[in-house]
Amino acid sequence: MKTKQKILNAALTVLVDSGFQALTQTRVAEEAGMSQGLLTYHFPTRSDLLKAVVDESKARMGHFRTLEQGGTLSWSAIEEIMTNFALSSNMPRLMLALTIAGDDDPSLAAWFAESDLNTRQNFRALIAQIGYQADDASLHLMRATVIGAALIHLQQNSEASEQIARAVIKKAFEQLVCNATPLEITT
Repeated sequence: MKTKQKILNAALTVLVDSGFQALTQTRVAEEAGMSQGLLTYHFPTRSDLLKAVVDESKARMGHFRTLEQGGTLSWSAIEEIMTNFALSSNMPRLMLALTIAGDDDPSLAAWFAESDLNTRQNFRALIAQIGYQADDASLHLMRATVIGAALIHLQQNSEASEQIARAVIKKAFEQLVCNATPLEITT
């Protein structure tokens, strides 16, 4: 395994298991089984490491979407992707870590805004793959609902909270589908 990948895997493990406060270069280097100097060479700051972990996790999620659906998407497949995101433990914890990190390091604000825009663009592209478009308000509402459901489930971590998350996402998704409009096909 390449050094950077080993570091990112170790950082994700630390974040998921122990939260953002535990994401230190010393702790991640220990988890990766390498010197702190080597980790610092690749990721000079804690913020650099966090951004790389989030970007890597989003890339993995995008790769999962492609593999999972075999290149064919439907409304129900997109709903399942959103539900899986909310019920996973990694992405909600990363979102919390980003929120906390933004308080600690204001320089992350621009990166976070760009990352948020990229996430909405990717969601818009998924919807376009099935021949529809959604307005910005609908995309924001869906994203906020998924993140809220994820945090509720993460906090309670029970069968009941999973059912609540699924129901809330389903309801928001129904509204998204109702508000979506077919893409115009030009010849």
